[in-house]
Amino acid sequence: MKPQTVYFSSIFLSLILLTAVSATYGIFFNVGVCLLGVMVSMHLFFLIGVLTKNHTFVDTAWGLSFVIVAHVSFWIQDHHTPVRWIVLAMVTLWGLRLFWHIVKRTFGREEDLRYQDMRKKMGAKKSAILSSYIQIYLIQGFLALFIATPIIMINSMPSNPLQPWYPVGIIVWIFGLTLEMAADSQLKNFLAQKQNQGQLMTRGLWKVSRHPNYFGESTLWWGVYLVALTVEGGWASFFGPLLLTFLLLKVSGVPPAEKLMRNLPGFDEYKRQTSVFIPWFRKA
Repeated sequence: MKPQTVYFSSIFLSLILLTAVSATYGIFFNVGVCLLGVMVSMHLFFLIGVLTKNHTFVDTAWGLSFVIVAHVSFWIQDHHTPVRWIVLAMVTLWGLRLFWHIVKRTFGREEDLRYQDMRKKMGAKKSAILSSYIQIYLIQGFLALFIATPIIMINSMPSNPLQPWYPVGIIVWIFGLTLEMAADSQLKNFLAQKQNQGQLMTRGLWKVSRHPNYFGESTLWWGVYLVALTVEGGWASFFGPLLLTFLLLKVSGVPPAEKLMRNLPGFDEYKRQTSVFIPWFRKA
């Protein structure tokens, strides 16, 4: 099966699962309001992308989408439990950190190679703007909503914070965020040195994983899911972190990053010795 087929199949399956969860637990209104908030943001970024002819700015909208879902699903509720307050703080911290991290990385620079390639492929089509709107903005908005389903469940359903999954989930989230922040910081400091331009980052966390930042991001969302296990029906939001992990491994995370890395000196040996995702001992 082609990767693109698997990608769109996962999106379609997630839509079915979210619809089923919404119908089963009566949260259609909550999901709809969250979708509206995400799409307002995505449309604003779409206008920015069209006017500047640079779609890289949509990456900054990614983290904000989860912050929007967290706040919308939180503030439409009359009752705010300690668990909901903590998850709101967790998601807000992660989303704003990611937003600022990407802003600093992309502001004033040329469009990301992913979107340059997409623009070239669509350049000859009369519907290039419509295609970019659907593929880059509309789909990303829905993906964010699917992945954020555990947040919606936490803010919509009655909870039992005394369950052991609550503290375990928070610990896993803290571990994932710390890993992601440390990996991003190490890579930033490495690239800031002129002598490292065009070289592979193989130090620190990058010595035990080729993509420790993505592993950290996946881990923290599984942490949010573990917290969701403390609410009624929270288990049914499993497809959220599962979809994110799939995207990082097969679509938007590892594949484009490896494409940029494979032409750097020493990549073949680095690839052979180093785990692609989960930090692990290097092979001899």
